[in-house]
Amino acid sequence: MKSNIKKILSKLFICFFLIFIISVNFFVLSTRSDIFTKHKKDLFSQNLGDSYSGRLNLWRLLVQNNDWINAVKLEPKLNQTEISDYKFNYQPSELQKKVDYLNNKTDKSVEDYIELSRIQLLLGQKQESLQSIKKARQLDPVRDDVDRLYYSLSK
Repeated sequence: MKSNIKKILSKLFICFFLIFIISVNFFVLSTRSDIFTKHKKDLFSQNLGDSYSGRLNLWRLLVQNNDWINAVKLEPKLNQTEISDYKFNYQPSELQKKVDYLNNKTDKSVEDYIELSRIQLLLGQKQESLQSIKKARQLDPVRDDVDRLYYSLSK
C-alpha cells in the first residue's frame, strides 16, 4: 500500500514539475522572443491586421536573410505592390544586374563603389565588397562613412 502511494506521489511530482517547466517556457517565449518568433506569433494572430503585418515582416526578414524559398511561400497572401520594391532591392537576380551595370560603368564615383560594395555584401561576396570599398576610399580618403565601412568590412 505504501509503495503504491509513493509511486502515485512520484508521478504527481513529475507531472507538476513538467507543467512548471512548460509554463516557464511559455512565459520566456512570450516575454523574450527573438524577432522571427515575434513575427511568427503575429502571423497567427486572430486580428487580421496583426496577422498581415506579421506575414509581411516575416517575409521581409526571410528576404533579408536570403531565404527566398520560404519567402515565396508567403507571397500569395501579400499585397504585391507592397513587396515589389523590396523584392527589386534584395532579389539576387536583380542585385546581380545592378552589380553588372556598376562593374561595366567606366567612370565610377565614390557613391558607385559604395553601392557596389553594399550589393556585393548582400550577395555574400565579402572579398569583392572589400575591394570595392577600398577603391571608394582611394577616390575619397577623407570621407568618414567610407572609412567606417572599410574598417567594418576588414575585420
